[in-house]
Amino acid sequence: MRRARPGRPLTLATVAGAAAARGATRAAAPRAALAAFLAMVVVATVSLPAVGAPRDHGWPHGDQAGAGGPRAAAQVATVRRIVDGDTLDVRVGGTTVRVRLLQIDTPEVYSGPECWSRQASAALARLLPAGTVVTMYVDPALDRTDRYGRALRYVFRGTTNVNVRLVAQGDAAPYFYEGERGRYAAGLERVALAARRARLGLWGACPAAVYDPYHALDTGPPTR
Repeated sequence: MRRARPGRPLTLATVAGAAAARGATRAAAPRAALAAFLAMVVVATVSLPAVGAPRDHGWPHGDQAGAGGPRAAAQVATVRRIVDGDTLDVRVGGTTVRVRLLQIDTPEVYSGPECWSRQASAALARLLPAGTVVTMYVDPALDRTDRYGRALRYVFRGTTNVNVRLVAQGDAAPYFYEGERGRYAAGLERVALAARRARLGLWGACPAAVYDPYHALDTGPPTR
């Protein structure tokens, strides 16, 4: 397949507090402190304030790229397990469903591990540990399943868009399969470029990684 620790939603106050705390270590590690601060600012901008608002066609609020189309029904599920950085199994009622996170890609784990593949899987596991209740949405402009039968969804934990957050952290990259851009395409590109500038996650660890949202992510072999 070509793809933080859960806690309180970030606010401007928590970002400001974190920045102040980092002030004490700025002299010792300015580059690391700056990267961490940028990461929190990026994540704060994409933690969306509400989900399922009826006046917004059933969509979560947030990036308006691709808005419109038929109502996208919310589907509540419980996380069973993480398969890799962009794939998970959930329970919907009494049925197990394999879900592929829409419009993003993470490094390969199983067909020859790539750089940052295990870290991306661990990042998704921290965001969505087994037993987590999530809300899933289709994108009316995109397919609902892929050729492997996996459900294609945006997955929210509370107010956090997990698809976008993984990209913001540098654990995933945008992937617009066959050139199709969904509702959050513009936002995904914004946070990906910010993560790349800050050299977060795979962008700092994988020299071979290239930003190309219209092709599957290729980060090269693992680095030592």
